[in-house]
Amino acid sequence: MVIVKRKQLTLGERLYLPEIVRGLSITVRKMFAKRATRQYPEEPLVTTAVTRGQPRLAMNPDQTLRCVSCGMCEAACPAYAITIDAHEVEREIEREPEHFEIDMLRCILCGFCEEACPKEAIWMSDELELADYTRASLVYKLDRLVRPVSQLQGRIDYIEEINRRWNN
Repeated sequence: MVIVKRKQLTLGERLYLPEIVRGLSITVRKMFAKRATRQYPEEPLVTTAVTRGQPRLAMNPDQTLRCVSCGMCEAACPAYAITIDAHEVEREIEREPEHFEIDMLRCILCGFCEEACPKEAIWMSDELELADYTRASLVYKLDRLVRPVSQLQGRIDYIEEINRRWNN
């Protein structure tokens, strides 16, 4: 039979005083430390090329859409947030979207649409603000989705750099 001797606790240890003092010291230090809160509307969030914001459609410098309404982004979307209706055009691409909608209430900003697009027509922008007063206003149509390629160039360059490692 083994006898285990227990350590005799002091009065302070029995009253949990060391733990209380240590906890209060942490609290007091944090009270006087520099604040890490961002004053949001006045101080916008810092975005980089890595930032995956809302999806946008790229428009060529000649004011034509890159999208050929193939439906790959619609098929790749796990949240079923994208809806495309195509119509034929007289240009060489033959089709372009007549209606292109993204329900931003459903969109999970995963970027699968960006990866699935064979024509590099849809890109994740650095636009992060997603608030409005009605549900209907968060269903983005072509007029709210189209951006010039120059605005999306940072993200395009970043994705090309990532994909370059597979081409070696």
